[in-house]
Amino acid sequence: MPKEFPLFGTLLMKLSISRRGLHSPARLVWGVCLSCLVGTWLLSGCTSDLPSQVGTGLVSSEIDMVLEPLVVEDIEIYKDKNISEAGLPVHEQEVLYLGSQQGNSSSILLNYDFGQIFSLGFPESAWTAENIVHIRLRFLMLEYYGHLREGEGDTQPDKALAKYYDVFALDNEFVPAAYPGPVPPHGLVNLNVNYHLDDSEYLEIEISEPFFLSWVEAGITQGLVVSEGPGSVQGLIGYSSKEMLHPATALIDYDVGTKVAPVLAVKFAHNDSTYFIEPWSDTSTFDEISLAPTDPADGMMMRTCLRTYPMLRFDFSALPDNAMINRAVLTVTNDTTRSFGNLQSMVISEIDTDYVGVAGDTMPLVDLEGAVYQISGMINLDPTLNTHLEFNVTTAIQRIVNNVYEGDRALIMTAGEDFFPSYDVDSLDPDFYLTQFSFFGTSAADSLRPKLKISYTQVDVIEEGGE
Repeated sequence: MPKEFPLFGTLLMKLSISRRGLHSPARLVWGVCLSCLVGTWLLSGCTSDLPSQVGTGLVSSEIDMVLEPLVVEDIEIYKDKNISEAGLPVHEQEVLYLGSQQGNSSSILLNYDFGQIFSLGFPESAWTAENIVHIRLRFLMLEYYGHLREGEGDTQPDKALAKYYDVFALDNEFVPAAYPGPVPPHGLVNLNVNYHLDDSEYLEIEISEPFFLSWVEAGITQGLVVSEGPGSVQGLIGYSSKEMLHPATALIDYDVGTKVAPVLAVKFAHNDSTYFIEPWSDTSTFDEISLAPTDPADGMMMRTCLRTYPMLRFDFSALPDNAMINRAVLTVTNDTTRSFGNLQSMVISEIDTDYVGVAGDTMPLVDLEGAVYQISGMINLDPTLNTHLEFNVTTAIQRIVNNVYEGDRALIMTAGEDFFPSYDVDSLDPDFYLTQFSFFGTSAADSLRPKLKISYTQVDVIEEGGE
């Protein structure tokens, strides 16, 4: 027995009664009562002192904290940042864009070399008007745009995205590095025999034979421009370029071995065969690119392919001193009537305001990767369907308000780049589809404005210590 409990040992000895001695009911009751007495004595703390309030004044009996709501709408720093990707100029992108939509406009440029088309199976003598059945400029359409063309899409569900095409000969071959840029000088004679001839897999434009044979005879490099013709339904539409790396993912009914580039398919009569002339270069012109608003009152824009990502810092002057941020939610409202494109991820990150820069400047994608700290995001957002978007940015606002960093921090909204693995859910990077989200600005109706919805507690309402 521990020395501090001598009485406890004595009691236990007196309770060591053999079973034979417990036959009497009276003895049994006495034993139980004594056991209860010992248990009560032990539970009372082994002291004869009565309970008291000693020590209860050392802490507050309750903490009464009120979560205060605050809606912050004033934006003190704003910039839509243009992002460039080294090693991926427009003329090396996987998709060729044609049409116009929300301030963006593009034609397609192609360079074909007719100096090296003769072969053993197709000698020079075979390239005659009598032996050629037809010449067709053939494109492979991306599956997403194929659905739009058939009226299954989101931009105009009651009207197919029908297109007509004009093909003209450039005065000279185009220079790939010059794009984005204006359509180069070209002839005014339309080379089309038909405006379009497409099915579920191909778009084919029949080209006038005399023009084609003149290029063959001269053995030149001939540039072509394909533009949207009169009567076309407004909207951008995409086709495979010769740089296509994801045909099985993006193209309609793709079969291995199919030429993904925009080819001149020449059908010959003598052996019922087709010869394909591939371009040595192709590009979207993007002769018009929509400009992002320069004032947050007019709205914000996030665009992929021609990457433009908005940066913003809210004005926290309405927050009292010693505010503890419990929750912060960034809310933006997408104007589905001005937005378009395929599904995209969206990521909110922290970024130093030193990267805001000046209007119109460009930030390399590799620099963006090193400058951001991911906070939250969403995947598979539809620019023509999703309206009110809310992002939990509590941790970012806590750090900003508590001055954890040297210098000022802002928020930046980007697509699901490779360096955001949680939101990079597709093999197609943000340079692939041209998707544009247009958000309402600070001058819009209250329910549409960008805002931070914050709940906070003032630290000085917590009582410290006791008397």
